[in-house]
Amino acid sequence: MSCKVQQSVCSDCVTYVKSRIKFNTFNAFNNVIDVTVDLETCSLSPTAAVLSIGAVAWKRYGEDSPFFDEGDGVLRNSTFSAHVDLRSMFLNGFTFDQSTADWWSKQSDDAKAALLGNDSDEAPCQPIDVIVNDLFGWIDYIKKKLGEDEICLWAQGTDFDVAILRYICWKLGIKFQIKHTSLRDHRTFYLELARIIWDADETNEEPFDLDKAYALTTDYKDIADDEGAAHDPIFDCKRSIYSTWQMMKKIREGYAKTV
Repeated sequence: MSCKVQQSVCSDCVTYVKSRIKFNTFNAFNNVIDVTVDLETCSLSPTAAVLSIGAVAWKRYGEDSPFFDEGDGVLRNSTFSAHVDLRSMFLNGFTFDQSTADWWSKQSDDAKAALLGNDSDEAPCQPIDVIVNDLFGWIDYIKKKLGEDEICLWAQGTDFDVAILRYICWKLGIKFQIKHTSLRDHRTFYLELARIIWDADETNEEPFDLDKAYALTTDYKDIADDEGAAHDPIFDCKRSIYSTWQMMKKIREGYAKTV
């Protein structure tokens, strides 16, 4: 297919792009693998001790859902979850805050159970260096399974999960395997696009705010089949992913209407 691009987009190219977006989730045209990570910690500091780590691989071009159906054989291990042996954090000098301990004491029983329930003979807590190396090993598995080299690593915010993960790697001499150009932030992405959508609607006379932003999409917890509690890392990842995926879909569909 060839085209001559002048001041407008060639209709053949638009048709081609639309078809690739609609029918493909992973291919040569869409060479992005998205992974969201969430950490539950003992502090808000970049030097925080980590209680648990969760990560979810997802597909930004998913037609009906961003999540992999592990029954279809494409990707059977699309999530990563591990609980940290806090002795490894204590002995390596990571930060424990009383204020964060007080905050955890006020959380729901479900949230506490999600945090503590997996320490068993079948799934014991592991030292932090083992878990971080396992996380990067899981990411390598995702890349090989899907036949791609690049990962976009997402988190909810710019200065928490990834900052803590990078500090752990630096302190323990573990290579941080994600390029800085491949780091993404769900919150900034969502809120800036929500503001653009709000400002573009000339019928909106009220000022933009967070409530209006998050009203643009459905919260994952309102439609989820799986049970989850706030501050369960996997569930928190899925909430961030689902909002971002909906916003991506809105932008693609809005663009498609203009061409």
